[in-house]
Amino acid sequence: MIEAGTILLMAVFALLAIHSTLLRLAVIHLAIFSLLAAFLYLLYAAPELAIAEAVIGSGLVTLLYLAALKRNKVYTIAILAEGYRFRLSDAYINYMERSKALREIRRFFELREYEPQIIYSEKTLQEALLEPRFDLIILEEKDDIVAYGSDESFVVEELELMFRIQGTEAGIRFRQYSQGEVIS
Repeated sequence: MIEAGTILLMAVFALLAIHSTLLRLAVIHLAIFSLLAAFLYLLYAAPELAIAEAVIGSGLVTLLYLAALKRNKVYTIAILAEGYRFRLSDAYINYMERSKALREIRRFFELREYEPQIIYSEKTLQEALLEPRFDLIILEEKDDIVAYGSDESFVVEELELMFRIQGTEAGIRFRQYSQGEVIS
């Protein structure tokens, strides 16, 4: 009975690790999976294997994964559903995910080995500009997409330059702002 429960919990944590959208959370789920495997080895009277699994699988491998992820550059992109036409809905998220501009922005960051973290928000532009965790803010204004980036960010300048050089039909404009600036 305990074995079946442990195996079921292992399956749950394996699925959580696979379907987790946050890499750090997936690593934690794998560590718990490994601890459950160590417990299962203990139930099957294999203490040497249990100790090895606990030390190597849960401890050392988890620390190595977390150290590697700490070096990973995450770039947070906020997509605002502000405006008279849209509210944050599945239809709006699907519309933005299919947009050429967002596909090209994702590709830009992936080529530079950044991990683009897309956050959909109903914050106003002013609230988002004051939010320090947003590296890039995307807002649809009428028929254009406007990307707001910090004037201190070289990545935003490079992204804008890439759009200008390639001359894409993505219909995106860039606007740089200073921290704490009020944009009307």
